[in-house]
Amino acid sequence: MRIPITSLRHMGFTGLVALGLVACQNGPSESEKAALAENERLKTDVQDRDSLIADMTRSFGDIEQNLAMIEDREKLLPADEASLTVDQRERIMRDIQLMNSLMQESRDRVAELTKKLDKSKVDSGALRKKLKALDSELASRDSAITLMKDELLAKDFKIEEVNQKLTAFELEMARREATIEQLGNEMHTAWYAVGSAKELEANGVVKRDGGVLGIGRTTALSDAVASNNLRTIDTRAIDRIPLEGKKVELVTEHPSGSYEIVKEADKLAYIKIKDPDAFWKLSHYLVAEVR
Repeated sequence: MRIPITSLRHMGFTGLVALGLVACQNGPSESEKAALAENERLKTDVQDRDSLIADMTRSFGDIEQNLAMIEDREKLLPADEASLTVDQRERIMRDIQLMNSLMQESRDRVAELTKKLDKSKVDSGALRKKLKALDSELASRDSAITLMKDELLAKDFKIEEVNQKLTAFELEMARREATIEQLGNEMHTAWYAVGSAKELEANGVVKRDGGVLGIGRTTALSDAVASNNLRTIDTRAIDRIPLEGKKVELVTEHPSGSYEIVKEADKLAYIKIKDPDAFWKLSHYLVAEVR
């Protein structure tokens, strides 16, 4: 008997449906399940690794900020003075307590990060190297603070005072105040170099074309030059830059009305900064070539 084509088609479709139902009932094979599980595990491992690295990177930045703030506080302590005023003593105590708290917070953070890295599956020599470097820097800073405390104890400070820490709220407020002050100090920090053309060139301060190292006359020097070959001043406190010789040319650019070249006995004496805001507006670097 001849079966109609439509019936054959119907039977074929029914067979495919039946096969599909059987496949759905059986589900993925064991090998497919293992592959899916392995894929999920690898995905989780990558997410955990990325999360840990991001957390450690943020923490490294926080610790370095703490160290920078501690160093900044150390510079402000007048520990070498024979006698201290009441205001100076109070300021020293606030700074010491802030340093104590920042040191403790940083040490705790390094210990916490070390434990996290030990427990993780991340094998990163770079992260461990950074942690070791931060730990060494904290130890060095701790030694410096200990010496400072010994000097303060010799000035009749109390041991419980120099070892006191701030509460969490006090630390947050002190950190904000120190940050604001630090930003203010940075805004009023300037660098200068005075010397002959050969001296300035030998020190890497100027190029042969007379421009400032890096780009041009009106731009800042590189950090390396600023830290090694220039003197640092506070523009709020210094309004005279000493000179020697008979003639001077300013390599960096400063508005002519903002300063005056002062001579004594036909020789250069100093640069008188008459308008600090205008003088340092174009650049916080002064390079003077004398002859």
